[in-house]
Amino acid sequence: MKKQTINKIKRITIMSGIFIAALLIYFFISYSSMEHSNEVYSSMDEPALPVMYVKENEYMLNPMHAYIQEMGNNNERDMITVLPEDRKLELIVQEYDNMVMSAKYEIRSLDLNHLIENGTVTSIDRTNGNTNIVLPIQNLIKKEQEYILKITLDTGEESLNYYTRILWTDHDYTKDMEKLALGFTSATFDKNEAKSIASYLETTEIADNTTLAHVNLHNSFNQITWGSTGMEPSEHYYMTLKEFDGVMSEIQISYETKMTDENGEEKRFLNEDNFVLRYDPSRIYIMNFDRRTHEIYEGNEGSYANKKLTLGIGNAEDIKVSKSENGQYIAFKSNKELWLLDQEKDAKVINIFSYRSKIDDVRSNYGQHDLKILNVDDNGNVDFLIYGYINRGRHEGKCGVVYYTYDKGSETVIENFFIAMPETFEKIKEDMEKLSYLSNEKMLYIYYERNVYGIDTSSFEVITIVSGLEETELISSNTHRYVAYQDPESEDMYHSKKITLLDLETNKAIDITKSSSYKRVLGFNQSDLIYGIIEPEMSENYTMEHDIPISEIHIVGPDSEEKTNYSKEGLYFTNVSVSGLRIQFDKISINSTGGYKSEGNETIISNKKNDDEAAGLSNYNSSTLGKVWYIDVKEKGNKSLKSYAPKKFSVERASTIDLNITSKESKTPLFYAYSLGHYRGKTLNLKQAYELIYDDYGYVTNENGEILWNRANKNTIVKLKKYNEKMYDIMPLIDNLGTLNEYQDYIILNASGMDMNSALYYLNKGYPLIAFLNENINLIIGYDQFNITMVNTQNQIETIVGREDAEELFKKNNNEFVAIIPR
Repeated sequence: MKKQTINKIKRITIMSGIFIAALLIYFFISYSSMEHSNEVYSSMDEPALPVMYVKENEYMLNPMHAYIQEMGNNNERDMITVLPEDRKLELIVQEYDNMVMSAKYEIRSLDLNHLIENGTVTSIDRTNGNTNIVLPIQNLIKKEQEYILKITLDTGEESLNYYTRILWTDHDYTKDMEKLALGFTSATFDKNEAKSIASYLETTEIADNTTLAHVNLHNSFNQITWGSTGMEPSEHYYMTLKEFDGVMSEIQISYETKMTDENGEEKRFLNEDNFVLRYDPSRIYIMNFDRRTHEIYEGNEGSYANKKLTLGIGNAEDIKVSKSENGQYIAFKSNKELWLLDQEKDAKVINIFSYRSKIDDVRSNYGQHDLKILNVDDNGNVDFLIYGYINRGRHEGKCGVVYYTYDKGSETVIENFFIAMPETFEKIKEDMEKLSYLSNEKMLYIYYERNVYGIDTSSFEVITIVSGLEETELISSNTHRYVAYQDPESEDMYHSKKITLLDLETNKAIDITKSSSYKRVLGFNQSDLIYGIIEPEMSENYTMEHDIPISEIHIVGPDSEEKTNYSKEGLYFTNVSVSGLRIQFDKISINSTGGYKSEGNETIISNKKNDDEAAGLSNYNSSTLGKVWYIDVKEKGNKSLKSYAPKKFSVERASTIDLNITSKESKTPLFYAYSLGHYRGKTLNLKQAYELIYDDYGYVTNENGEILWNRANKNTIVKLKKYNEKMYDIMPLIDNLGTLNEYQDYIILNASGMDMNSALYYLNKGYPLIAFLNENINLIIGYDQFNITMVNTQNQIETIVGREDAEELFKKNNNEFVAIIPR
């Protein structure tokens, strides 16, 4: 009995142990499952939003992408739509899986201050497989005046905004221009057909015919027609009317192409053709043609051979390379896609991020975004930013910045946070290129809307480092580790007594306050800060280009210790620019009357070794494709290349960050430069802006989008009459002008520094061009191919001068011009 009891107790003990063990295993598995279930994995959603087009007779024009945000007039330069004579604007919507219930529209002035018209359309026509909407625009708008048109589609689930400028005109030459541009692009794929466009070419011996990545009218006929590649278009042409200014237009055509290489492998390319066209009653002139081509890198095994990872043809600015310290991992951007090469064991190339999708349409190839590689560590983890228009996924239809991390161990792309920025891609890009830096402590620093922010990427806490900085008051080193900025509380960029030099890695800030002089940041030479000194007694003495010159140039290290300085007795420096190892500037002196006199220009070149941001990126010449880019890699041996995408996309910790921006007016009016369908930057004066885009036949606007100068829109002959009446109220204003002076009826521009031929553009606006010659004020009132006509305002004597003589005369007087544009 006792023995049985003992055995029974043993059995109970064993069973209890098994039960407890099972219970522990159950809880462990349950806990692990519960922990795993809290992780949120997904793949990035395919593009989902509708695309809207303007319906033309034979094609669809101006693809408009949906915005979830209110964009105001921020994207007004994206396109312009010329209304039909009856103003009934026909639109086509590619709905995809959406159903448009109704469309609202509103028309506003370019500055958005005046609502001209609004309405709702509920009649949606879905015949012939298309969704058609007609906007019955009334005659409340004025002819020859641009407006902002906002269209809001109601899909039942959300409201989607679409934007275009509109113009109602009696002189619509755009249809013939569009036909010419489309015909030109199409003809380049057939050498026989291309003979019809040969007369437009301006082939020169100095043109670069070694690459298909960038061609223009100066290239050879063979280069324009794709050489011997056998290239052919593989998708639709997407055409956008970017600009129309009376007789000038800019047209952009985006499309995909393909070819088969000598190994029988198909290669694909993304292309963008930009045209500048000018209408004349006798013919349409192609003032400029520019084609950019970038090969789509697809991780094919054939791209990995002979210690090279071949990316294909493209433009250097679209390719970036970043390596881990141990050299095992190479992250690279090819066009707008992010890849990671793992060189150890079996070589692998991972397509970390791309907006290209299985739905291969206008949405997946929409290029209004870019990326920046922030860091690649020795474990293959990559931190990066995607910024601009979001083509697909959770934030599709918004503009802003997304911070991602690729976790190599779990092969997962992790979305950390999104920052909404209702601004165009190219202006967001401008800010990100000014400052975007991830420190070793995982603090992300960015510049946006005149503020510098620090974002803790662990807690998502946002710190405002400094606010209210003009673009000209902040500079960063080429790595963005070092930034320098002037006192944001100062009156303007010329009157700051302090510069703060900040190391974003150590968070160490040093104030440069030596001497009572005013100080201007000028640039960086790698980690060395370059700044200028403005003498207090000169701080109100503007040049004709409305710049205050500096008297000394100083170069200091990251510790603010001075390395060198530059000055010359009796000379001042203006138009200072820093580019890499070069400092360029104009020299001026003070003449006997207290004005400025030109003393030529100078360039200072540093003897520092230039950092190569694209270390490991090289190119070779292919017999078929010309210049081809590749990355130097380790010896391949017998390894083959494996290509794949990350297994998972995680939004577990994804957050949205609000920067709580308070909008402030800029202290200084700025000039906005555009060319070949793209924004090129903002400048302090008209001369700097027109220099950015002169060669490309571009144009300059003010903040509200009003065109201030356009190279392609100038008549051959102009002779003004009754000009004195127009100038009566204007002449008293020219003594105290800034760079950009806006009045109700006209804009007065400081056009000093522009060459005479460029400044003659303003006579086409109906006002004389004011010119200063030897302290005398003259009005240029006419020109033709050979002469200009001007009037001395003191004695009213009219003089005719040969154009070459006049050009030399004005040049000797520093091209001091003032221009007027009516409003």
